[in-house]
Parts: sequence; C-alpha cells; structure tokens
Amino acid sequence: MTRLLIIFFIFLILALAYIITEQRRTKIKQIKSSLVVLVKGAEQKYPNLPLKNYGIPLMVRRENRVQIVFPRLTQNGDVEYIYSWHDLKDVQAIAPISKTNDPKLTTIKELAPIIKEHWQIEPEMSALEQQYSKINNLANLVSTSDVYSVQIDTYDRALKEVEKLLSKAEQLQKIYVRLIREALIGVQVAEYNPDSLQVSQMAFDSQYQRLKQEYQTMKDVAHAYSQLLRESRSQEEEE
Repeated sequence: MTRLLIIFFIFLILALAYIITEQRRTKIKQIKSSLVVLVKGAEQKYPNLPLKNYGIPLMVRRENRVQIVFPRLTQNGDVEYIYSWHDLKDVQAIAPISKTNDPKLTTIKELAPIIKEHWQIEPEMSALEQQYSKINNLANLVSTSDVYSVQIDTYDRALKEVEKLLSKAEQLQKIYVRLIREALIGVQVAEYNPDSLQVSQMAFDSQYQRLKQEYQTMKDVAHAYSQLLRESRSQEEEE
C-alpha cells in the first residue's frame, strides 16, 4: 500500500510539473504572437506612461523574463521608448480581436505596428549611410583611374539615388514620430475629454502612405543600382 502511495505521489508531481511547463509554454507562445500585452505594475514602476500598463513585447528569456517596450513622451514632447524586463507571471497577452472600450488599449493596438516600422527605419538608414560612403569612396577611386573613369557616371547616379532614399527615410521617420506623438497626446487629452479621442482608426494621412510607397520604390531603385555596380565590377574582373 505504501509503495502504491509513493508511486501515486510521484506520478502526481510529474503530472503537475508537466501541466505547469505546458502552461508556461502556451503563455510564452501567446506573448510572442501578441502585438500588445498588459504588464502588472508597469505604471507604478514608470510614472507618466500615457498607455499605463500596456506595452509591446520584444523577447522572452528562458528564466521567465519578458522584455517590454513602453512608448511615452518626454517633458519636451519628444517620443521615447522605455525597454524594461518583467517577470512572465506579470505579463498577460491580449488577443488581437478582443473588443474593448478602453481608449488606451485601442491606441496601443493601432500604434504597435507603426512603432515596429519606426524601429526598422533606424538600421535601414544606417545601412544606407554605409552604402553611400562605400559608393562615394569607389567613385573617388574610379575618378582617378585612366581605365575605369568611364564608369563615374554610373557611380554618380547611384549616389544620387541613395541620397534621395536617405532623404525620404528621414521624412518618413519624422512622420512616424509625429503619428506616435499625436496618438500619445490624444490618449492623455481623452482622460479629461473622452469625446476628443478618435479611436475608430489611426490617422494614417495621405502623406504617410505616399512617402512609405515612395520610400519602397526608391529602395528598389537603389538596389538595382547596387546590382549594376556589382555586375560592372564582375565584368572588370573577368576582363
């Protein structure tokens, strides 16, 4: 009888451990697939969060820690991102289709994809600046050559395309910041005048859509010029 009880308790412990592990895996999967999460205690940890305990999940560590990003405004009205680690137990995933009358949740859901696009602009601009520097160095080198100086026009065109692309990227970045800033200001104004918040859809103005399309088109053009330069160098090496 004692032996059966021991076996039963061992089985029970293993079953509980399995259930806890599966619950943890399920929760992590939900958090990773969520655009937005609710973080217990975030508002107490970081004062003046316009969206209170709502944030955007970035990554989950093995030791049950989740990195969350909270957007907020500085005293000067600039947009800043707070990167913060929280215990898994304090983070709750929010379903994308969940309906709510909470303007803060509505705002963070609309802001999340814009903020992620905003993050992507920085490394893209860095890569463009490196590409510009590389092409510029090659153009200077080619201009001193008796053999390859005929290709200087190709390099000049590539430089102009990258310059245009950088200019569009800077404009797009400003629009991202403007949209995020206005949304964060709006949600705070709504605390005193709820009727002033437009929660139906984020105000994606025509300028944002136009610049975004132009930016993508110019990226394709710049890529084509880069490909042309690579093919040109390959032909030179073959000769």
